[in-house]
Amino acid sequence: MVVAGVTNTNVTGTEVQNNAGVQKDIVLKTYSYKDGKGQETTYHTKDMVEISMESYTIPMGCETYEKLKYQMNKMPCLPHNKMFYETYDVMKDFYDGKISKEEVENIFKEYCYHAIGEPSESDGVYKQQRATQALSELYEFFSRANTRCANDLNTQEAKKLLEGNGLGFSRSIYYNSDYYYRCEEMQEMFRTIADELADTYGGEHVDFKYVEENTKFTLDGGITFNGVWNYRVWASDHKGYGSAGKIKDVNAVPPRGFLYCSISGYGTLEGKASKIRADLEKMDQDRNIRREGSYEKAAGFLSQFDIRHEYRGDYLEFLRMAE
Repeated sequence: MVVAGVTNTNVTGTEVQNNAGVQKDIVLKTYSYKDGKGQETTYHTKDMVEISMESYTIPMGCETYEKLKYQMNKMPCLPHNKMFYETYDVMKDFYDGKISKEEVENIFKEYCYHAIGEPSESDGVYKQQRATQALSELYEFFSRANTRCANDLNTQEAKKLLEGNGLGFSRSIYYNSDYYYRCEEMQEMFRTIADELADTYGGEHVDFKYVEENTKFTLDGGITFNGVWNYRVWASDHKGYGSAGKIKDVNAVPPRGFLYCSISGYGTLEGKASKIRADLEKMDQDRNIRREGSYEKAAGFLSQFDIRHEYRGDYLEFLRMAE
């Protein structure tokens, strides 16, 4: 899988690589994630239409100038609608094994370079501030995509386990901390890249906690693994309890190896406990994972869950030891 670099371009119109004279007419370079790779597109003056008008000057200090300056400061560095979909495609391809962690890192950096330009010794305060803003936006959108794609894997695993035993997913609670840690590994990479780029541009580090607590994606879980997991439990709640199954403290960190599965039924669970347990053990065997851990740690994290069972129904619970 090849990730396009800043100088490795897919040019619209006539190829201009290695032609210094023609390179001078470049007016715009854009970057997108498409077909499994990052792609740069270059536009030239001949591709543009110039609309002329008489020039005018807005003196500094006047009301119009101050209004424009305020509006410019609020403008995003990145096209949010585009980033919403493209970052999800990037992270889905990563979790599907189509691109590597290193390729995700390169793509993150390319989005930054194309949003504000590559760093140079002549960068001023404005570019430093724009760098921090762009990195904050990138962290928010990549985190949104990452937390949802990791939760997708948790859901897919639960559905495979339950539906394979003739049970419905809607009557279950399923949490596998393996996916929490896969998600957090990528989150940590995003934070590291953002800090390194901020230092390169001479800008301030992103306040990641502030971004997480004030994200525009709060309504469907925010940009943390547990927050998104909670939202999905709430969205699929069939009991009308509202908070049933949710994690009380979304910042709680599960122990490694933790897995909890609760299944509710109305006379449908008889004789299925041993088969489900065997399937859970086989999942670990297929991944060459050996589980040796502490029941106390697993039970400690489980206390964060608001577990409720209907008195009229039967249910099964599975709790895997945690490291």
